[in-house]
Parts: sequence; C-alpha cells; structure tokens
Amino acid sequence: MSPPSSRRRFLALCATGCSASLTGCEAISSSNDTQSTTTPEIIQSASGQVWQKEVDVKLSQADPAIWTEVLRLQFDCEQNEVFGGFDPKYIDGAVNNASVTISSETQDTLIAEFGQVKYNVKLGPINEDGDHLHAQARREAFNGLPLAGHVSVENFWVQATDDLRVGYVRPTETEPPSQSPASVDIGRFNLGDRFDGY
Repeated sequence: MSPPSSRRRFLALCATGCSASLTGCEAISSSNDTQSTTTPEIIQSASGQVWQKEVDVKLSQADPAIWTEVLRLQFDCEQNEVFGGFDPKYIDGAVNNASVTISSETQDTLIAEFGQVKYNVKLGPINEDGDHLHAQARREAFNGLPLAGHVSVENFWVQATDDLRVGYVRPTETEPPSQSPASVDIGRFNLGDRFDGY
C-alpha cells in the first residue's frame, strides 16, 4: 500500500478528530434525544457501506475518566462476516443477529449508569480514493443505519461550545444488506471484568 497523500492524511485526521477527540465533548447526556438548538451546518453528503457500529459510554468512576464501548459490531465485506461483542448487562435485547437497535429505554439505562453515551458509525469507501467516514450519530439515526447496508448520509457539524464543533451523520437514504452475512460471531463480555466498579 502506498503512503497516503496529503489530502488523504488531512481527511483521515479530520475523521479521527470527529470520532475520537471531538466527539468526546458532545454526547447524549439526558434522557431525551433532541437536536441541538444551534442550527447544524451541512458539510457534505457521503455514500458508502456501514461497516462498524459502536455504542460508547463514559466511565466517570475511572481515574482518569475514559470512554469505552459497551457494544461494537463490525462487518467484514471480504469475508461477508459480522463480528463483535456487547455487554448484556447494558445492551441486552438491542442485538438481533447482525443488527442493533438502541431503544429509548436502553439509552435511559446507559445515561442513568454512566451519565453520557455516544453512538459511533464508520462507513465507506465514500470516494474513489477509498476514504472512510467516522462520525457520531443521534440514537434514531444510529438505529437507521443498517450494518452491512449501503447508505447515503449528510455529514454535519453541531457547535458544542464557542470553540468546539462536533461532527454527526444522519441518513438520507438507506438500503439493507443485499444478502445475509455468511457468518455472525457476536460475543458477550462483562465491562466489570475490564474496569473495576462496573
């Protein structure tokens, strides 16, 4: 594989910033799933295959506080396989074979336990250069993005603070997977085994 061009490096840094550092500052932290009162700015439209869905929570009892997943499902298109894992203590009933739907009750449970929750998605390739989009979604948008399906999304920014804008996606068109995955390997884990107090 050749070294990335400066444009690709820039896009990768932007995508990483959206999904890693910037999104940690903007998370759902109340039981309602409302949009920000700030008018979002549409940055771009993108289309691609959804290949990862992840639900992250903030472990505020950890020192220092950290973000970790309570669910991660991934689709490998070359193997036509879905794999991943989740903690049934927090996500029980949300995973059905190779799909995930987070109910408002599950979100309320996560917020009551952890205070903040984020819904992350990865999709692509979104262009001829093979770039991928890593961003957050609101709960309903997250539910509407089918793992292994092809989607068109609007990638937009929300002003979280005077100094911080956070990237989100919402679907404009969705197409379910053209075929069921050849294999599904979704395990269960216990968050408490990795982090004391959970």
